[in-house]
Amino acid sequence: MTDNKFTKMKDEIDMFIDRGDIYGASFSFINENQIDSFYHGFQGKDAFAERLDPSMIYDLSSLTKVVATTTRVFQLLAIHELGLKDSVTAYLPGFSHPEVTIENLLLHNSGLPADVENERNLTGVELIKKLYEDPLVYQPGEKTVYSDLGFILLGLIIRTLNGSIDKSVQDHIWYPLAMTNTGYNLNRPKSRFVPTEVDAQRGQIQGQVHDYKALLLNGESGHSGLFSTLSDLTVFTEMMINRGKYQKKEILDPNLFDLMASYDENGRTLGWRRVNHKEQYVQTGYTGTILSFDPEIKRGFVFLTNRIYPTRENSRWSEDRDRLIDLFFEG
Repeated sequence: MTDNKFTKMKDEIDMFIDRGDIYGASFSFINENQIDSFYHGFQGKDAFAERLDPSMIYDLSSLTKVVATTTRVFQLLAIHELGLKDSVTAYLPGFSHPEVTIENLLLHNSGLPADVENERNLTGVELIKKLYEDPLVYQPGEKTVYSDLGFILLGLIIRTLNGSIDKSVQDHIWYPLAMTNTGYNLNRPKSRFVPTEVDAQRGQIQGQVHDYKALLLNGESGHSGLFSTLSDLTVFTEMMINRGKYQKKEILDPNLFDLMASYDENGRTLGWRRVNHKEQYVQTGYTGTILSFDPEIKRGFVFLTNRIYPTRENSRWSEDRDRLIDLFFEG
């Protein structure tokens, strides 16, 4: 690793671990000619303190939105099975708002609220019913409100078109990229999963999706539920910095990256957050995950940790996360 920026970021990560903001992290720096991967510290506490290694599997949380859902939607757009201006009701007739489009869902400006209330009192069927029937909280396109709910709908649209979200992304993304340890409801030894949180109702969550709405949807949703390893996500990021190509295979139409660059709606493009009004893209997850890339200069950064173990009472992590993102994109 020769890049001064990456060296500085690595030192910052070690500082976060040393002062106890996180127990450990798996992270990689990617450029056109080199990949450097690191596994620093432990994950978990006391009897559950596992030294990190390349086999460890993380709950990706909201990275699901971009790695699985947005990527698959882009593929469906490229083959004209979806259109950005299509009404959601063209695919989900039970949805009550024909004015909401696929584009609105991807841009987080659909009018849907950020979340549902009292999710722990709902069943999966009740969650979907609420999503379909509750009123919008603003007019589509009026403002940007980052929403899990729009991506739950996108996942349901993928399921409508392909029969299963899991099989759809497996066949069209994981398989061609040889991402063998990525998926929903992964069947792997429990010891390989980074423990997520100690929950009053569920006990220690490990190997089962942390997000409760995704749990209600049997672990398979467009907004959360994906598990993966650092090496698999590094491969995905290589593909993204090369505008959809990986080892001579075209996973995404390169024209889609021009489409992404054409949107800058309150700091968002289709699926991703934009940084500095440039072709710089990032997505973060509640559990502490970061995926960022710049296809112009062909650099990427993947960061996996679990900042909510044993509890989510971690006031410093959001500042740490923003510091890493700023360092990656500066200069």
